[in-house]
Amino acid sequence: MDFTDLEAIRKRPAMYVGSTDVNGLHHLFNELLDNAIDQYLANQATYVEVHTSGEILEFTDDGPGLPFEKPGPHSGSLADYYLTHIRLDTPTADNHTPHIHLSGWGCGLRIITALTETCEVTSSRNHLAWKQSFSRGISNGPPHIVGHTSERGTTFRLSIDRDLFSGDWCQHRMNQRLIEAAHLFPGLLVKSQGLHFKTLRGLADLAANVAHEKNSPNPDRIWWFNAVFEDFHLQAAIAGTDSETEWKSFANGNLTIENGTHLTALQRVIEACNLRPAAAFIHVIISNPRFSGPTRSKLDVPEIISPIYEALYPSLKSFITEEVI
Repeated sequence: MDFTDLEAIRKRPAMYVGSTDVNGLHHLFNELLDNAIDQYLANQATYVEVHTSGEILEFTDDGPGLPFEKPGPHSGSLADYYLTHIRLDTPTADNHTPHIHLSGWGCGLRIITALTETCEVTSSRNHLAWKQSFSRGISNGPPHIVGHTSERGTTFRLSIDRDLFSGDWCQHRMNQRLIEAAHLFPGLLVKSQGLHFKTLRGLADLAANVAHEKNSPNPDRIWWFNAVFEDFHLQAAIAGTDSETEWKSFANGNLTIENGTHLTALQRVIEACNLRPAAAFIHVIISNPRFSGPTRSKLDVPEIISPIYEALYPSLKSFITEEVI
């Protein structure tokens, strides 16, 4: 990316993160979380850790690290290339699973370096720890080795660029997002100030919490489905019984407020099994999700209804045969 491209990003940051208020600022956090969850889905990472102190955000994962030792397509390292070039519909930095875009934008690590006042990247890989720093998107020098290590992973240390953003880091907001991510991606450990959380049952735990809050009968009577297929990942859960069901759906890590075709499939399965759960949740991950409208709040992939139904119905039918709900 040349300097004029960097200027374009900084001149119109809302094109890349949605706004220049606190919501746009937190898209930088979401982009880092996207990247770490990609690595988790590829079985390359187990946790993320987030801390804030005033203007500073520090984000750490234990993934494979950035490829500072590999040559890039031009001059410099491959990691330097990913940190200085926008990524739109291209492979991820480690060429792992399709980027899931928790934030709904997915422009890659370049927006992290371009839209912060300072960005320091420390990454451990193949027994070497590397460091590179940026000031408003411009590298302060080439990456360099800072030591030998038996650990692996990457830490981003960012400071807010007050020329661009009006908001502040909100630890509570990020903690809520981390807890949601832990439920959507069971087994992922999330850590921050006041938080050390992991759930092995994902949406099942979330549904059970809702059933308990509603004081519904049989709140601990839970069905949970979690599987990876060739074309999609699928997680679904129901808990308790009630005259009114609380429905919640997610697609590629995003809450789909207006639901969509994935929830249609789950509703048909539950109706076919003649159930009225207190809570019913579903999360689907697909490579190329389509949404109705610009807000990405309603999944519009009709062809996913039948595969989801065929995956969920036998499991739920077997569950109700063995359990009295």
